[in-house]
Amino acid sequence: MERTRLYVFAAVFFCVVLVGTLGFMRIEGLTALDALYFSVVTVATVGYGDIHPVTPMGKLLAMALILSGGGTFFGILAAAAEMFLGRREKRLRAEKLDMLIGLFFSQVGSSLVRRLIRADVGASALRESCDVSLRWTKENFKKAEGILKNYHYDLDMAAIDLPAMGKLLAANSEFLVRLLEHPNILEHETFTSLLQAVFHLKEELSHRPKLDALPDCDREHLRLDLKRIYSQILLQWLHYLDHIKDNYPYFFSFQCRVTPFLASEDATVCS
Repeated sequence: MERTRLYVFAAVFFCVVLVGTLGFMRIEGLTALDALYFSVVTVATVGYGDIHPVTPMGKLLAMALILSGGGTFFGILAAAAEMFLGRREKRLRAEKLDMLIGLFFSQVGSSLVRRLIRADVGASALRESCDVSLRWTKENFKKAEGILKNYHYDLDMAAIDLPAMGKLLAANSEFLVRLLEHPNILEHETFTSLLQAVFHLKEELSHRPKLDALPDCDREHLRLDLKRIYSQILLQWLHYLDHIKDNYPYFFSFQCRVTPFLASEDATVCS
């Protein structure tokens, strides 16, 4: 929006200066360069330039330039300042959002990813293509994203400890609510969708007192809820790692040492 406004003001300003230049060339008998200088100075200084028109028609043209071009000139300055401040504000909001996503994975997300990968019947194929390392480039992330988008997510419910998962989500219930309430989260639709899916699973698990003795229909219902989370959280995890690789390399190094595809969460640098 700010960019469009700036372009409109700039186009109008260009037209005003062009008309002024042609007018001063004809009325005042100036050269093209002098007429251009006259027009720009008249508009930019609102008539307080170091030169003044001589003829009555020249004075009328100068007044027209002041009235039409002065506002346009200041409009350009205002639009440029607004665009600059808007970009800065957008960048700050994006940084805050990245921090919130990082908190999510630190508190809940990474543990969820690890549990779901262990229950994935085709996890070995994912491990080969999505096990992020320090050597990864943008091309690796792009290739892994394509694989995840076309991957068939399937979970073995026998490999999922539902009581433990219920405790994990219940312990972080307030944290999840705070995330959903945060205004910056609403700007990231895919992450908001993931949070809603996680919170829904938390509600489903909390209203089943015997998670270790569920009927098959309930286990299938929960499998679909988990599958919904799994298909979203891996992509969000990949995007998150892609971001911190460029912006927080020290934290990316840590995440590579505790990636959910590893059997252990040991972050020891050397053994």
